[in-house]
Amino acid sequence: MDILNIIQCTNLGGMEQSNLLLLRGLKIRGHSIRLVSLNPLGGLSPRLEEEGIPSLGLEYRGRFGWQSMPAMRRAFSTPPPDAVLMTGHNITAMLVLARLMPIRRVLAIHYHHFERPGDYRRWKLFYGFATKIFSHITFASALIRDEALSISPNLEKVSYVVPNPFEVGRVPRADEKARARASLGIFPGTKVVGNAGWLIPRKRFDVFLYVASEILIHQPDTVFLIAGDGPEKDGLLGLARDLGIDQRVIFTGWQADLNNFYSSLDVMLFNTDFDALGRTPAEAAACGVPVVASVIHGGLPELFRSHDEAIIFREHDIHGLAQSVVNLLSNPDYHDALAKRGRARVAEYGDLERHAATMEMLLES
Repeated sequence: MDILNIIQCTNLGGMEQSNLLLLRGLKIRGHSIRLVSLNPLGGLSPRLEEEGIPSLGLEYRGRFGWQSMPAMRRAFSTPPPDAVLMTGHNITAMLVLARLMPIRRVLAIHYHHFERPGDYRRWKLFYGFATKIFSHITFASALIRDEALSISPNLEKVSYVVPNPFEVGRVPRADEKARARASLGIFPGTKVVGNAGWLIPRKRFDVFLYVASEILIHQPDTVFLIAGDGPEKDGLLGLARDLGIDQRVIFTGWQADLNNFYSSLDVMLFNTDFDALGRTPAEAAACGVPVVASVIHGGLPELFRSHDEAIIFREHDIHGLAQSVVNLLSNPDYHDALAKRGRARVAEYGDLERHAATMEMLLES
């Protein structure tokens, strides 16, 4: 099949990374892919080139992008695809698709539904329209599918859970870890705890810093890495200073390649209020890094089912999180056992071949 992938943007976020890996899986299965971004091409563009996926970025003009509709229509239909995979929700792009020839269309939802007041009504309108445009709607976790069904029960027969795929390579050697740390200015023998993502309120990097301050009481040689950027950065820098830990926290900014970041870590400490799943802790576990997380509302417990695979709190328990990290840093056998089980679980859950085959079936049906 010639598959058109429509996506809101090509930044370095979790949805975009997951989508790219799925597109690779579809290419491996013999399909040709081209991508249209509703916004100018972003940081994922070089990786799209590496994967051999032709991509086009549009200008998103006017409220909700309505002035871009003619450009969308041309981009979506030239050349005409056999099937459309739309990643993420966008009402304007759906309106354009509705006017094109009837072809197979799948919508992939990666976002949670109930973060802000009024979300229920907006999503109900959205799904009422989406079921008229798309043959199938997929969800990155059972949590967000259940949310969608509570909004629009008629999704039951056309919706599926298609988990995000993950790459699980080999665990970096000691010399590779040392080089990765050196590239980030970290001295040998230092313990390293990190997290990565958008510096936005729901990602709770403030919790990360509060936990870091307590860890340092017990493990004063620890360094804390934050990879990412966003509107909360200045506030987080100020909080680190107020806590007296700013000399132990490194803000790396956005990393186009997170290999050095993950290879540097002893423990991944992830905190979130809302997430459909949470790609960062899964990628860390795939690299052999044990995960400690606090998740108020998210799908991560679907991936890591018990404390034998990752330590997950359902509240932001600063003391409990800190103690869990300290236990891992001070007990190598426990650290390695948790890392091994977490990595095996990500390999099972995120099998690219299985998820690509499922999406292929939906696109062909």
